[in-house]
Amino acid sequence: MSKISTLLALLSSVIFITLPVSAEETSTAPPAKPKSTDETSTSTPPAKPKWEFGLGLGGLSLPHYRGSDQRDEYFAPLPYVRFRGNNLKVDREGGRYYFHNNPAFKIDLSAAFSFPVDSEDNDARQGMPDLDALLEVGPKFQWFLYESDDHRLRYRIGAPVRLAINLSSLEEEGWFFAPYFQVRYFSTMETAFSIGPMWGSEKYHDYFYQVDPQFATADRPAYNAQSGYSGFRFTLTNSHRLSKHYWWGGFLRYDTLSSAVFEDSPLVKQDDAFMMGLVISYIFNPVKEYYQEPAFD
Repeated sequence: MSKISTLLALLSSVIFITLPVSAEETSTAPPAKPKSTDETSTSTPPAKPKWEFGLGLGGLSLPHYRGSDQRDEYFAPLPYVRFRGNNLKVDREGGRYYFHNNPAFKIDLSAAFSFPVDSEDNDARQGMPDLDALLEVGPKFQWFLYESDDHRLRYRIGAPVRLAINLSSLEEEGWFFAPYFQVRYFSTMETAFSIGPMWGSEKYHDYFYQVDPQFATADRPAYNAQSGYSGFRFTLTNSHRLSKHYWWGGFLRYDTLSSAVFEDSPLVKQDDAFMMGLVISYIFNPVKEYYQEPAFD
């Protein structure tokens, strides 16, 4: 199937979502801003929302699906957009909307994507239906555990719960839950390391790992996927505003599928998955507050 337009759109979204700006941070506050000040304070007028626009080039390398021993690399021009509103944020992590936002606990709407896979291009899936692109969307809950006195080090727990929607049929394909613990540090770069387990519903695992009897072969027996534990994830992200006009960001992610409920599926050809991405952008209209030294909210 033709997937060029889908891949370009999803690549842009995936790069922005996986780069290292945690969902509560927009790095827009100057360092001198008191920690107790928040965007909804009634003592001073809220800052006027400001847009930044730019254009970049991004690359992404990832397996066809978690557990596949085949992978693809994608390269595409990517838009750079940054916006700070009271509830709506658009930045290096993508777009999100806050339903609840205070220094200790936040709830926002988060999203992730799964790329389409043409089964003719995957040895394990020969003769099976293609995998369509999935949009995974739902609430993310965040608890903040610690912040250093100089506001450069922070620990937090995040818990996104996402419903998978097939972008071709618009049908739901089950749910996915991926809580994590994150350590975040800012020096000359913003760096974050996250670890956490994953769980999925039976329908979600069916989509990737089930083999119906009509698609069974001598080398690919029928398999019924189950709900439950989906593996463990490690993610390292870095980003840096090189100057007022240039910004770069990248990520490395490693998933282990050891002990996952679908580990015995004939479609699982290796018990790990490694992903990486990099983007560099030029900003046309730099906003001073965005390229000053970042500070946590």
